[in-house]
Amino acid sequence: MMPWGRRAALLLTLLPLSVAQAGEEFIEISPGPGGRPVLIAPSQVVRIGRAEGFTVVDTTAWVQQRTVEPLESVARRIAATGQRLVPLTDLNGQRIYIAADRVVLIRDSQERHAAGARAAIVLVGLRFNTDVAVRETVEDVMAALRSTAAPR
Repeated sequence: MMPWGRRAALLLTLLPLSVAQAGEEFIEISPGPGGRPVLIAPSQVVRIGRAEGFTVVDTTAWVQQRTVEPLESVARRIAATGQRLVPLTDLNGQRIYIAADRVVLIRDSQERHAAGARAAIVLVGLRFNTDVAVRETVEDVMAALRSTAAPR
């Protein structure tokens, strides 16, 4: 088989994956006054939180999308598409949501984390860090993950 033949075969095996993703439902979020709505794929969301007065949506593409929409509203709409979101508390005492399917590992917080951090969660696709420090303990995070377990 010629080298290009192998590549073509590989691309053909990836085609069903691309078609499935193309059929995914997108949700619309508003970046702010005067801005055109942005479409986002809920299955690609890693974390939803607050920063500098905005709701911030982190995605697996290492892109952050800011919106003026309330955090809880965005989280509800994303969860309604089937994305399993875990509610936790950031170090400022504010609610954050992490995508259960994007969690890689959970560990005790490290010295580099700010005061009040009790656990750190490593997530796939964070833009500025590899982990999120939260006020919950490792055991609390595990319990929250279990409570949002996918149906079997």
